Amino acid sequence: MDQRSLVALVGGPDVDARIPLVRELSDRFRLLVYGSDHGSAERFEALGIPFRSYPLSRRVSPIGDCFAMRRLAVDFRSTRPDVVHAFDTKPGIYACIAARRAGVPVVASTITGLGSLYSGNSGKTRILRVVYESLQRMACRSSDLTVFQNADDERTLLALRIAQQGKTAVVPGSGVDTRLFGPSRAPTARARVRSLLGIADDAVVVTMISRITRSKGAMDFAHVARHCQQAGPSVRFLVVGPDDRDSVDRLSPQELAELQAAALWVGPRKDVPDLLAASDVFVLPSCCREGIPRVLLEAAASGLPLVTTDTPGCNEACRDGENGYCVPKGDVRSLERTVSKLVADADLRHAFGAASLRLARERFDLRVVASQIARLWEEKLLATRRLQPATTSVSPTSNILSK
Repeated sequence: MDQRSLVALVGGPDVDARIPLVRELSDRFRLLVYGSDHGSAERFEALGIPFRSYPLSRRVSPIGDCFAMRRLAVDFRSTRPDVVHAFDTKPGIYACIAARRAGVPVVASTITGLGSLYSGNSGKTRILRVVYESLQRMACRSSDLTVFQNADDERTLLALRIAQQGKTAVVPGSGVDTRLFGPSRAPTARARVRSLLGIADDAVVVTMISRITRSKGAMDFAHVARHCQQAGPSVRFLVVGPDDRDSVDRLSPQELAELQAAALWVGPRKDVPDLLAASDVFVLPSCCREGIPRVLLEAAASGLPLVTTDTPGCNEACRDGENGYCVPKGDVRSLERTVSKLVADADLRHAFGAASLRLARERFDLRVVASQIARLWEEKLLATRRLQPATTSVSPTSNILSK
């Protein structure tokens, strides 16, 4: 009989992004994955990892969210995991509450950034923030551990008394498999991708990979692309990612047209390592409170110089002046200056790129991060088992014999 602890990982529609982490942890634990997109089932089951889907919308849906929470609680009572660990905003709230109600021994969540709720201050944002804080406080009280991807987010929620002292930890991101990226794949992939996209071999390619929304900086990237390409034809701007129509800050049709006019937008792609190998500079001008953006880690692992905003999460992956530049969020002129500087200086690109690769391997490698997460689970499980009362009965005879 398999004596390993059973861990249920709960995510949203993009839970399959955690397949590398699941693969890394599968030798030490029995794993069960929950996601809100049934299409992910085949990918996990191909690894021998059971997958269960549950209904959860990314939109505001109180009734639907309550139904999802109830569904998870019923399922946890059936599967009886030793640990439930949820990722992302909604799963991190509702799965934790459901797991505690179902009597799961260890309940944990990872807060993958505070998003646009803490980077804007419109009336709608303030209302949503109040709702989020109330729900997240309930989730933290239901959890044994709340994991943050950067220390800034941890300090923020502790100061607001949402997270609880002594029940938090920081793990830098979800890890990146540095073996899949890096200079070794660059020559072949670079030539092939550039040929497919119609980009000249000698062009400097500046790439952004993200969901296409206002808060991710899509329009700032479009502005920089327009102005930098006016200086000469030797630079190309590439945008990769889906138009996120479910987002509250989605682009208008006119803004989408502006982005397409300024840059080569190829939509969502599965060949991200090859696209990064074909790139020379990576840019993510996000205004969100990111956890640590996975794509910045992938770009760093690809040996690319980074340009991003000086915001929590983003500035964990990019150390200003060491492997790229961090600019103030929303400062389009600073963004334009730093991108232009890297476009014009090949030696600086190479120096920053080498520093990115070292940082990715030392701090953000998948094996490093997986080991930290596994240690947290094991420590919490051990603490839980120590608190359980002994169940072995002792007979009078055995008491006498033990004297």
